[in-house]
Amino acid sequence: MRIAFYNHTSSISGAEISLLLTAQHLTLAHPILFAPEGELLERARNRGLEVVALPSFRARMTKNPILLVIYVMGMLWAGWRLALLMKKNDVDLIHANSIRAGIMAGLFRWYHRLPVVWHLRDMPPQGYMGKIVRKFAGFTSQALIGISESVIQGIDHPSVAGRCHLVHNGVELRSFNPEVRQGIRESTRVELRTPQDARVLAIIGQIAPWKRQEDAIEAFATLVGEEQNTVLWIVGEAKFRSENEQYLDQLHEKVKLLQLEDNVIFTGFREDVLEICCSADLLLLCSDKEPFGRVIIEAMSQGTPVVGTRGGGVPEIIQHGVSGLMYEIGNVEQLIHCIRQVLDDEIFWSKLSRNGQERVQERFSITQTSHNVELIYQQLLVRPGHELLEHQRAREMM
Repeated sequence: MRIAFYNHTSSISGAEISLLLTAQHLTLAHPILFAPEGELLERARNRGLEVVALPSFRARMTKNPILLVIYVMGMLWAGWRLALLMKKNDVDLIHANSIRAGIMAGLFRWYHRLPVVWHLRDMPPQGYMGKIVRKFAGFTSQALIGISESVIQGIDHPSVAGRCHLVHNGVELRSFNPEVRQGIRESTRVELRTPQDARVLAIIGQIAPWKRQEDAIEAFATLVGEEQNTVLWIVGEAKFRSENEQYLDQLHEKVKLLQLEDNVIFTGFREDVLEICCSADLLLLCSDKEPFGRVIIEAMSQGTPVVGTRGGGVPEIIQHGVSGLMYEIGNVEQLIHCIRQVLDDEIFWSKLSRNGQERVQERFSITQTSHNVELIYQQLLVRPGHELLEHQRAREMM
C-alpha cells in the first residue's frame, strides 16, 4: 500500500510529531509525506521517509469578501495541484492529517478517485461552519480517525455514520535506566538554571489562550509563597496566530506582576520533551478541552506524574487517583490541591509514576497506533468492487 500522508503546513506541533511517528512505524504500508518545504519535511527526510514538497498556501476565515474570494481561489488551486501530484505519484490512499488537509484532499476527489482518510486531531468546529465541514466530510471522506472519543463526538453526523474510528495517539516506549535518567535530570536543570534540589513543575505545549498556562502560574504563585525552592518550567512557543504571541506577552507580565521571575522559566520550543519530563517532578496540563493530550502520555511513559484538566480526551488517558489526577477546567484551587497531594506524599507520587508507565505501555504505544491505522487502510483498500483493487493489480503487472 502506497499511502500519501498530506499535511497542509510544515510547522511542527503535536499533530506533526504524531504523523511522523505513525508513518515511521507502519509495517504493511509505504508512506509518502506531502507537505510544504520546511521543518516537517526535514524531519521526515532525517527519519528516512519519502517526501514530496508542495507549494505553501495558507488561508484563514475572514469577513472581508475580497480576501475570502482570494483564499477560496487559492485553496481550489492548491487542491488541484495536490490532486495532480497524487495521480503522478501513483498512491493508493490519501491520509489527511487535519480537517483542513482533509478538505484540500477532498476538493478534487472526482479527479484522483482515491480514498481519503481524515485524521481529526483537534476539536471539530461547531455552528454553521461545523455543519458544512461535516457534510463535506460525508461527501468526500471514506474514513475519519479521531484521536479521542471527545473528538469523534464533535464530528458525529448522519453523513459520516459508520466511518468514524477511534485511534489514540501513541508514543515510542523509550525508557532511561536510573543512571542515564539522573544524568539527564542534572544536565537539563543546569541548562535551565534550576537548582538540583528544587521541586520542578512543567507545563508543555504551544503557548495559546486555550492551553491556559495562566492557571499554572496562579497555582504556582501560591506554592512559592509556601516553599521558595520550587520552579515552574513553561515549555513551548507562541505560533500560528498573533493572539498567541499577545498571550505570551500577557504571561510574562503576569509573572512579573507576581514577582516570580526567579522561579518561572520560559524555555521556548524544545524537541527533548521526554528529557524535560524526566527532569521535572510533575507535569501540569491546564487546557480547555484538550483533544487528546499527547504530552500526558509522554510524561507518563517516563514515570512523571500528571495533573490534568477533566475535559476533552484527558479522561481517556488518566484514571483519576490511579495513574494521575484531574481537576475541573479553570479551577485553580483544585489544581493547587492536586499539586500538593502529589508532591507532599512520596508514596502517592510513586504510585502514580508506576501506574502511569504501565498504562502507557498497555494502551498508548506507537506500534499499537500504527497497527490500528493500517487496519483502517486495509478495510478501505480490499473493499469488494473498489476501483483501487484494479489500480493495484495493474501496477503489479507493470
